[in-house]
Amino acid sequence: MTRIITKRRLVIAALAATALSAGLAIPYALPHGAAQASDPAKAPAGVPVSVAVIEKRNAPVWDEFSGRLEAIERVELRSRVAGAIQAVHFREGALVKEGALLITIDPAPYQAEVDRTQAQVTA
Repeated sequence: MTRIITKRRLVIAALAATALSAGLAIPYALPHGAAQASDPAKAPAGVPVSVAVIEKRNAPVWDEFSGRLEAIERVELRSRVAGAIQAVHFREGALVKEGALLITIDPAPYQAEVDRTQAQVTA
């Protein structure tokens, strides 16, 4: 039985609080007097404001920042053998396909070594 009385008291208190807040809000919701709104002579004076002429023109859009950029991905080119570079077959920053010829190394020292070892085999 105490639960029913407690619930009943809670409902009554909630209704009373709602009625009280509605009663306090009504004066603020209504206009402050019909006589004041209809009498233009008693209206408050306007506030002076500054005006400007609007003209169309291009506005530059850029930002300047100081800093340093670093790529997320890096590529290191290394040859399998040592030697002097004879030709470069790509431009820096250009996209290259996998397996494409990038650099030609001078073949003269390697050809001389092949000739020497072949001469040893035949001798």
